[in-house]
Amino acid sequence: MEDVETNIDLASAIALWGVLASALVAFAVAKVAWGLRGHERLARERGLPLLGKVPMEAVYAVIFPIGRALGRLGLSANAVSVASLAIAAGAGVLFGAGHFGAGAAVAAIATLADALDGIVARETRTATRFGQVLDTTIDRYVDALLLGGVALFVHEDAWLLALTIAALVGSFMVSYASSVLRELGAEDSAAPMRRAHRVAYLIGAAALVPITELALADAPLAFRLLPMVAALAAIALVGNVSAVARLLRAARQAEREARLTEQDTAPASAPESRSMGHAGAPIDSVVTRERHP
Repeated sequence: MEDVETNIDLASAIALWGVLASALVAFAVAKVAWGLRGHERLARERGLPLLGKVPMEAVYAVIFPIGRALGRLGLSANAVSVASLAIAAGAGVLFGAGHFGAGAAVAAIATLADALDGIVARETRTATRFGQVLDTTIDRYVDALLLGGVALFVHEDAWLLALTIAALVGSFMVSYASSVLRELGAEDSAAPMRRAHRVAYLIGAAALVPITELALADAPLAFRLLPMVAALAAIALVGNVSAVARLLRAARQAEREARLTEQDTAPASAPESRSMGHAGAPIDSVVTRERHP
């Protein structure tokens, strides 16, 4: 039974990498043959280290027509968002049970569904404030489900659990920092470790775990989960450091703007002048005349 589960995880991981490779090849061919450009939706996203935006652009090029088709079928964007949450819950359960290959495949489907809801909303012109809040809320729950599943699996190893919690905190802090910056109206350049990056790291790492588990079957847990450990460390370190740096920068900018506002709204100070005596003459002049008639 254990061999069957291992084979399923390995097959799922290989299938996931095969789909990604096919998408990359198709995107490269379309870009060369027809001059296909990256979608404007990805303009504000930073590229992945070493790979840039190409993987994201390739995946988006594949799912964009799917989103259009779903919109024409009458499926609402909110329904797609809720479906992505349910699928992510399944991925979290698989991670918690140690099935990282199958979990990666299911998490990839959840992530695609999460991207599809925005496409459906724009194509059907049904984007609403409620939908935006729902999508943002579900994004946070999906992050918690995926990382929570990893935490559940490694809970007996204290330092791996601490690393997973640090990654979860970093994930939430990046999103929180973005919200604060928007609220303050502060300049916010493309932040590192945004959600697209975090999901790419988690899914890519999970899809590599079946290979390391097979190669290092007798090694300690941290070595068998080496790709996931590296992804968690990157999310924890970059996420927390960048979030704190952005929040401090936003606080300083907000403080400067507050001081400028106070200066602009403060009443103009009256010009310094001497007190006036009788007949409009300065008091000191009057005193002088009285002493020296």
